[in-house]
Amino acid sequence: MDGRLFEGLVLAVFLAVAAIVDYRTGLIFDRLTFSMAVCATGFRLYDGVGTLSLVLGLLAGGAPLFAIRALSSGGLGGGDVKFAAAGGLWLGWQGALLSLVLASWIGGLTAFFLLASGRRSRRDEVAFGPFLSFGIWTAFLFGERLLAYYWELCYG
Repeated sequence: MDGRLFEGLVLAVFLAVAAIVDYRTGLIFDRLTFSMAVCATGFRLYDGVGTLSLVLGLLAGGAPLFAIRALSSGGLGGGDVKFAAAGGLWLGWQGALLSLVLASWIGGLTAFFLLASGRRSRRDEVAFGPFLSFGIWTAFLFGERLLAYYWELCYG
């Protein structure tokens, strides 16, 4: 089995479990996030990625959400912050930032349509984990192409 395929299957399991559990319970458990971070670190070190790259990915994934959590009044859970940081370990700093942008866009559009349709009110919580899972998965599969397209479009 190709290493990238195996890596993708492992990541898909983590993302699916996190999305389903967060959707149903509103929680992303630390054991899941820690296991995801350990696997990501193992895969990255096996691929020859340096420690600095791992730290930058961790920070790019977690720091923006940590700042949002700190500045807002509880609008984002701590599990989301740790989950995004683990995703950053998996993706590197550019992929981590891309995953956050994708998750925010899809999450924002979904929230807009839920509000507009009356299915949710402004006081209702919407789990962010499924959107983070979508963003991480999309960045894993298509991140290099999406970033190359963006750079060509903006600076090409």
